Amino acid sequence: MSNKSIEQALISLIPTHNTDLPQPLLDLATSLLAQSQHKASTLKQDEEIARPYACAHLACDRLKISLNLPPLDPRPPVPPRIYKRLYNHLDHILPHNAPSGGRTPRTRTPSAKLRDQDDFLGSRSKASFLRTTPGKERSLSDFRTPTAKSQAGGTPSRTGRASARKVVEDGSLPAWVRPTLRYLCKELDAVKIGPTVIAGMEAIVCPHGRRTKDEWVLNHLTGLLGSLFLYVWNTVSMPDGVDEKRYVAARNGVVEALERARQTITIKDAEEEEAWEGWQDVQVADIDDAALTINRHGWLESDWAKGIHDLIQREEDHAAEKAARKGIKGPIGPLRRTDTMLQDRYDYLCGKRRKEYAVWKKRIIKEITRLERQKEREEAMLGV
Repeated sequence: MSNKSIEQALISLIPTHNTDLPQPLLDLATSLLAQSQHKASTLKQDEEIARPYACAHLACDRLKISLNLPPLDPRPPVPPRIYKRLYNHLDHILPHNAPSGGRTPRTRTPSAKLRDQDDFLGSRSKASFLRTTPGKERSLSDFRTPTAKSQAGGTPSRTGRASARKVVEDGSLPAWVRPTLRYLCKELDAVKIGPTVIAGMEAIVCPHGRRTKDEWVLNHLTGLLGSLFLYVWNTVSMPDGVDEKRYVAARNGVVEALERARQTITIKDAEEEEAWEGWQDVQVADIDDAALTINRHGWLESDWAKGIHDLIQREEDHAAEKAARKGIKGPIGPLRRTDTMLQDRYDYLCGKRRKEYAVWKKRIIKEITRLERQKEREEAMLGV
């Protein structure tokens, strides 16, 4: 679903808002949509239609206080019973910014709340962690300052070690992953793919909310990040097929950007060793090896990868809108959307499928010819 659809949903939810939509609200709605496609990939058809609207509604509810939004006027595109069920389901599985009940939250300024709500695309904090809104089940320890931790009990050094162990137990990504990914997105001008790549990292490194025990994954985190970034980037920028020269250039760019990221990024509120836990310097061969392992394990077939098709659709919608503004007619034919049957897997007449069919046909005809000649030789030998 395109960004325009998210914007339209937000506008319909707060019709009395007479200024531009706040960027944190747009970013959170987009982030929730990407996360929902990873965590709730199998919705019914009528629920799928309302998915972007429900994500926009959730974003409004979660930011209405910090952004001082006007009263909401929800008008979902599906019957109330279906929408209520979908909304409650997404609200339950998608991370929240509110602390768990029974705890006394810290006193935070509106700016601090906005920083916590900043998602991958919208955050501009310097050398900060790239994090989504924390879930109710998560401890607040990840977000407290070292001073607050020391006040909670224990010496700073012991508390720091306990915090590092807690990160592993909670199934969080290492501290360097999100800022490094943000750096890659900015350096290589690919900001839009960030949420999808981070969803892939979470699905592989922290499946079901717990850190994986796969030794290969834990020992090749940097190569895994670079390979996933390269795959999503190439798929979105070259949807009709990857050109070898462009692929090689992109791969080299990713490796160089990773090297610069390690030298440039400074992670605050964490010791150097803990902040860069699991980092390994990578070369081109490491990216290629990671790609082979990813394919062998079938990780590109997981639910998170469905977000790539959404990115491609956004780019197509953006290009069509841009062409329409310039008065250029777009290609004739139905558009592929996430809530219809007009998707790539059902498009059997696209250029890629035609090429595959031509190769298949040539191979089959060659095999038929070989069998016919073999039969003729056998008949000749038998004198039939």
